[in-house]
Amino acid sequence: MNQKNKIVSLIIAFMVCISTFFRWYIFHIELKINLLLAVVSANVLVFTWIFFKKLYAYLDRTMPYDKGIFKRLSLQIIITLIFSNIISRIVYLIGTNFITFQDLINQQFTNLAQIAGIASEILLVILLNVAHFSYYSLEKWRENALRATHLEKEKSQVQFDNLKNQLNPHFLFNSLTSLDSLIHENPTLASEFLRQLAKVFRYVLQNKEKGLVSLETELNFIKNYVALLQTRFGESLSISFNISEEFLDLHIAPVTLQILIENALKHNTINQANPLTINILTHEDYLIIENPVQLKKQVETSNGQGLHNLKSLYSFLSEKEVLIEINEMFRVKIPLI
Repeated sequence: MNQKNKIVSLIIAFMVCISTFFRWYIFHIELKINLLLAVVSANVLVFTWIFFKKLYAYLDRTMPYDKGIFKRLSLQIIITLIFSNIISRIVYLIGTNFITFQDLINQQFTNLAQIAGIASEILLVILLNVAHFSYYSLEKWRENALRATHLEKEKSQVQFDNLKNQLNPHFLFNSLTSLDSLIHENPTLASEFLRQLAKVFRYVLQNKEKGLVSLETELNFIKNYVALLQTRFGESLSISFNISEEFLDLHIAPVTLQILIENALKHNTINQANPLTINILTHEDYLIIENPVQLKKQVETSNGQGLHNLKSLYSFLSEKEVLIEINEMFRVKIPLI
């Protein structure tokens, strides 16, 4: 039984209990007859709920509110009014023909009581239909909000995947250029360089479809990547790690570190006169990547969307957001999951 049916069952049970109590307290109806009326009431309420449920489901399919709220509500109210009138007449006939308190019913069934009863019935039907419309609208809003969230998440994932795929052309070109010079200068180092390059691309291929990887797995990959960068930049680039072991089992999106290191290399000057130092550390469930700000005068092939896409992706992966701080140091804080 779903949550909605449980709530309706509790409401029906409550209504039956209350009506049974009032029949005993106000009209002093004997127990046997009161229990019989309680059974009749329960069956009527259950049947009414089933009818309304089927009716609303049918109209939701054939005449949704989106195609005309007034037309749908008008038809719905008319049908429910007819149904409730028929049910009330049937219940009244049962009461007058089979229950032994005819005089009491006739006493209570005055013209004023009939008018009040009809008005109450109309009001109840209108409120019931308005309640259903409100519930229907709320569910549609939730569905649309959920769909929008999923679309935004898919968009962020696509953008992030494109970001990961940027590794291939630029990084491969620079790596092959470095490898070409090493083959003649130091064949042993060239062989080691090629093995590290293969490990880097194997990691990207194996994890490109994964949503998350452990920090330890990402660090093992990034150390191979850093080794390739050291071969390319030499002493002009220094990357240090200060990672607490307690965080190694936590998770991040794959190639997050590679993207952030590439971002630092893309935007900052790196040469012997201006060496670049990148620090990677952990603090309070955050992975922190920081480097001094020594910006290039001009950055090629940069649309400024890399960090934005990363922040957007992590907004779906974690309740904590990606934090970016810029002063003398450029610092990015990635929430560990």
